[in-house]
Amino acid sequence: MDIFEIAIQMEKEGAVFYYDLADKAPTKGFKTIFKMLAEDEEKHQEVFTKLKNKSESVMVPTKVADKAMSIIRGFKKEDFEKEKAQMQVYERALNVEKMSIEFYEAQMGNLETEEMRKNVEEILNEEKRHYSMLEELIKMLSRPESWVENAEFGVREDY
Repeated sequence: MDIFEIAIQMEKEGAVFYYDLADKAPTKGFKTIFKMLAEDEEKHQEVFTKLKNKSESVMVPTKVADKAMSIIRGFKKEDFEKEKAQMQVYERALNVEKMSIEFYEAQMGNLETEEMRKNVEEILNEEKRHYSMLEELIKMLSRPESWVENAEFGVREDY
């Protein structure tokens, strides 16, 4: 199977996964974040389709991670409490991003042209931003249960 066919399929599955998360998210903010991630995956799919067909393609980076973090900053405590039940699914999303990152990194040396490398590298960087954003989201959701603040335990990062 062609590298681009695999990438197109991965991005298609990622978009379906994020749209499903958006449908199941109990808060408006999380629905918005997952919808934006799904749209990003669709854009990646379009770029890979163009690269496969050897037509001109330019990857336009998005600001999903930045927008998502600003949405998260506006959350209330109740928003996080509603989302705790979804933690395993969010960890699965983190895994999906990790698999994409590993696949694209492994394929960089197999790309024929500089244009292909630049586009895939931009998608790779975007997937890394998605990963970091999801990682932060999981950390924020899990902290209330694992965070301990006591002088006995030493200096901790700000929460």
